[in-house]
Amino acid sequence: KKEGDSQMFELNNRVAVVTGASAGLGRQFALALARQGADLVLLARRKEKLDDVANEIVEKTGVRVLPIRCDVTKEDEIKAAVAETMATYGKIDILVNNAGRGFPSPLEDYPTEGWETVVAVDLTGVMMCTREFGREMLKNHYGRIINISSVMGVGGLQEIHVAAYHACKGGVINFTRAAAAEWALTGITVNCILPGFFESESNAPERMEAMGPWINAHTPMRRPGNEGELD
Repeated sequence: KKEGDSQMFELNNRVAVVTGASAGLGRQFALALARQGADLVLLARRKEKLDDVANEIVEKTGVRVLPIRCDVTKEDEIKAAVAETMATYGKIDILVNNAGRGFPSPLEDYPTEGWETVVAVDLTGVMMCTREFGREMLKNHYGRIINISSVMGVGGLQEIHVAAYHACKGGVINFTRAAAAEWALTGITVNCILPGFFESESNAPERMEAMGPWINAHTPMRRPGNEGELD
């Protein structure tokens, strides 16, 4: 691999699926897995951006990358992505449930439609991807599932009004516990990480700058996360 010197562990001959991989943390997770040697399946709704990320990863690491347009709120699209993955690679070893979104609104004005939109991506989408890709893992008696929650899943904020995001990310944490327990004897592990603040499309530079003093005061390292620190 072109960046093999940066390997912390060996993922050669493993196939990793990353949802929400067209930008932000999804791109970072995908690149990190590729640097360890894993071949990739990248899922997102924006195919053009997804193709750009795929080309970047191939150029930097030399692994095989399969970009698939997939809306994780659509069960049929997830099933189609599973089928295409199996047709291409013949197995699924790793799943990173990263796709997510928020909807900012004061709680007293929170629209039901906005709430349901967030739940569909951040919670139901995680369940459906885990279920559909997990079925293939169960056949091989091996799988590693990493669900991406957030520090907002274990607390509230006065500064940012995203109640649905808080609720769903909390739900992801306990869904992870449930899945891990249910599949504990199958060869599949299910874990969850809770990132803090990282610059991304949803956390644009302007927001990060505005939130800077709060982030610094509430983060042990006194700063937001940098690219590569979730590798």
